[in-house]
Amino acid sequence: MRRLGWVAVVLAPVALVASLTLVEGGALTAAPAGASALPACPLKALKAAKGTVTITFWESTNNANTTVLTNLTNAFNASQSKIHVTLVAQAGYDDTWTKYQAGLSSGNLPDLAQIQDINLQEAIDTRSFLPVQSCINATHYQTSDFLPRALAYWKVNGVQEALPWAVSTPILYYNKNSFTQAGLNPNNPPATLADMVSDAAALKAHNLGTGVVLDSWHLETWLSTAGDLFVNNGNGRTKRASKAVFLSAPARQIFTDLSNLVRNDGGVTNPAVGAEAFDNLLGIGSGKYGMTIDTSAALGTVYSVLKNYPNVSLGVGPFPVLDASRQGGVEPGGSALYICNRVPAAEQAAAWEFSEYLDTTQNLATWAAGSGYIPIRKSSVATATIQNLWAAQPAFKVAYAQLQRGGNSAASAGAVIGPYPAVRTDVLDAEETMYLQGVSPAAALQTAAKAVNASIADYNQRLGA
Repeated sequence: MRRLGWVAVVLAPVALVASLTLVEGGALTAAPAGASALPACPLKALKAAKGTVTITFWESTNNANTTVLTNLTNAFNASQSKIHVTLVAQAGYDDTWTKYQAGLSSGNLPDLAQIQDINLQEAIDTRSFLPVQSCINATHYQTSDFLPRALAYWKVNGVQEALPWAVSTPILYYNKNSFTQAGLNPNNPPATLADMVSDAAALKAHNLGTGVVLDSWHLETWLSTAGDLFVNNGNGRTKRASKAVFLSAPARQIFTDLSNLVRNDGGVTNPAVGAEAFDNLLGIGSGKYGMTIDTSAALGTVYSVLKNYPNVSLGVGPFPVLDASRQGGVEPGGSALYICNRVPAAEQAAAWEFSEYLDTTQNLATWAAGSGYIPIRKSSVATATIQNLWAAQPAFKVAYAQLQRGGNSAASAGAVIGPYPAVRTDVLDAEETMYLQGVSPAAALQTAAKAVNASIADYNQRLGA
């Protein structure tokens, strides 16, 4: 889970198209074989439309992010008269996807939707979206300016399914004052997971803990930094994923280090959702924790909240990789823009035009500066908006730099899995047996792989894949 959907709730106060289709009534069934050609991007329908074409955009922003998006949308609507965009706020990523799935039966669907990364394979399987690759091809849209890894997450079997927009990565948050108290260099955060465990032990010796979010996204990210796949078939990018492939030495090391962190070296866990979801970050402010890992998308909110705590000097560092000698990279997270193909053709074309607008150089810079998300265009980084932000608050550069750094591969692009939420639960359940029951890391990893394989097999079998 990329946790931004809960930030406002807790912190504000303090491929080619897949071979499966969704039919009437919500049941999934196999699509006709050979349906491999990309559908057309209906640009002519927009040109032929009379009057203003109104489209709805289901967005999953909150607080300051909503203000930025609203301002961008108002500017777009005022800039021309052909398209009018109506924003429809959802409670969060999970809510957006749940409502979209319900809309496949009821017909209540948006023209454009902001959908989180882990729903990518499910989105493809509904066969209800126009791959943005169709419009990229039709308009000769240039993608070379984007960070390759930001594009790569939403590209499956060579097809760009959605246009990346609100992209984030996990980063390290720490209290420089706590590091100084523990005899650690406040300007030298841990660069590796092993360093993090060692620093946690030093913090523990001075009655300071380390916040550990119960989120299996971190296992996947540590694997990606080592260049290791999470599932087979190129992480589900060349063919549908059918089993886990993380029974590896790097994965065993990750589980071993995490087990040591929590059981021996002062790591304190909290859930990734619910009322306690951001106890790890609030613990930095209260002085309970010296460091934690969380999403870069929360950075702006974290700054605004932690400035109210007198004993905090916030430090931000890159995600501590598994092994600095391995040529992996931190995988992206967040959400992208999806165009629904169940709406009139003119509205599909209008949704593409608005997507292009949101991802222009300056608009991405404005969005990143106001939200905390990563400016995923290289040209956006050169704008005065981003340069001034980074000069004033260098911490905002960390996520961009680590998404740009390292190798670009199927491992660093991230996994594409049909039952992704279930898979995340499978891994997390196994992790918790290490923390709470003393199960060995190797045994916990075996349990996780077995459960993940069962979840994927069940999903694929239900779809006839």
